[in-house]
Parts: sequence; structure tokens; C-alpha cells
Amino acid sequence: MSPAKTARPPGGGPHTRAHTVAEACADAWFRGHGSGQVEIALSTVAAVAFIRPPDADAHTLIERTIAEASPGQVGEIIAAQWRMYLNARPDLANPIYPLMAPWFGEHGPSTIALKAAKATAQAALKAGIHTIHPHDADLLGPLLTLMRTGREAQARGQYYTPASVATMMVGLTGAPREGESVHEPACGTGGMLRALAEAMRLEGRDPATVTWAAVDIDPLAVGCLAANVVLWELGPRVLLGVGNSLTDEWITDAQAQRRETVELARTVRTVRAMQALTTAAGGHAPGPFAEGPAAAGPSSPAPAPAASAPQEPNAPEPGAGGTWEAETLF
Repeated sequence: MSPAKTARPPGGGPHTRAHTVAEACADAWFRGHGSGQVEIALSTVAAVAFIRPPDADAHTLIERTIAEASPGQVGEIIAAQWRMYLNARPDLANPIYPLMAPWFGEHGPSTIALKAAKATAQAALKAGIHTIHPHDADLLGPLLTLMRTGREAQARGQYYTPASVATMMVGLTGAPREGESVHEPACGTGGMLRALAEAMRLEGRDPATVTWAAVDIDPLAVGCLAANVVLWELGPRVLLGVGNSLTDEWITDAQAQRRETVELARTVRTVRAMQALTTAAGGHAPGPFAEGPAAAGPSSPAPAPAASAPQEPNAPEPGAGGTWEAETLF
């Protein structure tokens, strides 16, 4: 479902608007929280981007809901989005962890962080995040760049590749064919992958048929890419890792981590199905998984679709695993 156009769309194309949203969100976070814990700001913006209002009225309702909710209630809405993400994409549990972790720790975000997260969510909505189709821009790349000081970004070897440069490079190399593999050894938040997927769609090809393998030394950038995989609908054939592509055996490690989390999700779903049958038969279904989803945290207030087990790269057939509808939260 495409995002609605709001009554106050900012000017410019999608990449310009993405930078406008990033600037507004960074400003809101720094004013409310100061530096540090940038993963909470990033995960807040990603959670808002996951919500796709069907029309302008729904967008207005979301804005009002966030405005009237307490910081703690906004935190619950954000956490619910991440529960649904993990139910839909357990194969991305490890790369997405830096963005999800703050919401499911023992103590959770501080009161100050929750207030700043609410302000950041409001800033994203006011700046027009839902006027940008998720396929059309990288919302998280510019934000990650703004949230980090120049010295910190330089130390990590991190430089955001402008969308125009990525598009130009794709124009030189051409779009992937369906069924091909794409390997990105320094992926950042995935700007090159988005440009390749966009070029495929322009030629009538489906990016979900491609095997996407990407690695970066920055766990937070890879976490942003894991969120973008869903926003850009890159499909189930995705392998993301953290490491140095020149020296690390990152593919082997990433495949092992993914198999482990997918198997865990499969086991939990089996247990929950057995408990549901027991309950339907009039019995009692106690245990740690009676209320929880496929991973940490209590059950989401909005049900998430069960996703088929993701495929290993180069598997013959793709499984399920894409976006979800979240307007039922409101």
C-alpha cells in the first residue's frame, strides 16, 4: 500500500525530502536528548516509516495519536512495530539487533530518551515522512550521517553515498537480471542496493527475485539496511553481515547466524501452535511462549503475518517475508 500524501508536503524530489525529514529528526533528537543513543532515534524513524497510512485522514489520525500519547505509550507503539518486523523477518534478527535492542532491554529507554523519541516521531511526521514512497529514497542513511559527528564518521570510514551518485553508477553497470546475485562489500545503509532495485523496477523486473548479499564494518549502518530491506521490498533472499569483506569470513558467519534465528523462530511458532491446540481443546497452555512472539518481548497489540522461512542465497525458490500493514495500531 502506498503512503498517503499529506496536506503539507515539503518541496523537492524524494531524496531532497528524505534529507528534510532527516534534518528535522536529528534536530528533535539533539534538542530533546543531546548526543548519544542515536540508535533510538534511528529505530524511531524506521518504525514510523513502517507505518503506511492509506490516506490523508489516516495520516492525520497517526499524527494526533502520537501527539496525544504519553512518551511511554509512543515507546510501546515503536516496540510493537519492531515485534511485527521480527515476526515477519526472523532471518534479519541479527543485523537488525542494534535498532531493536533499546526497546527490549531489561530496563528499556530512559524517560529522557522516550520523550526525545516522541519528539523525533512527531518531527518525522510533520516533515512529511509519509509523502515519500519507501522505494524512492533512503530515509535512514542521511539521518545516520547527521547523527554522527564528522570525526566519528571518519573513524568508521563512513561516508554517505548521494543517491545521484548511486544512480549514476547503476546507469554505468546496468540493473541486475531476475535471479542474479548482488554482492555489496561496503554497503552502509544500502544506497547502492536501493538504486539497483529502482533500476530493476523501471525495467519491469522484480528485485525480490535477486539474491542480495551485503556487509559493512558498522553494525548500526547494517541495522539501518536491515530496516531498508523491508521498506524497499528487496524480498527474502537477503544476507547481511557485519565485518570486513577483505579479511573476514563474513558470509559463513552470517549464514550460521541466520540459520540459528530462523530455526529458533520456527521452534517458537511450533510451540505456540501446539499451545493454541491445547487451549482450543479446553486445556491450559502455560510456558514462556504462551504470550510472546517469535522473539523477545510480550505480544504485539497488532497481529503480524507469519512469514515463511527465508531462503539461503541461491535457493531455487523464494519464501515470503515483506512488509506488513500497521494502521490497525491506530
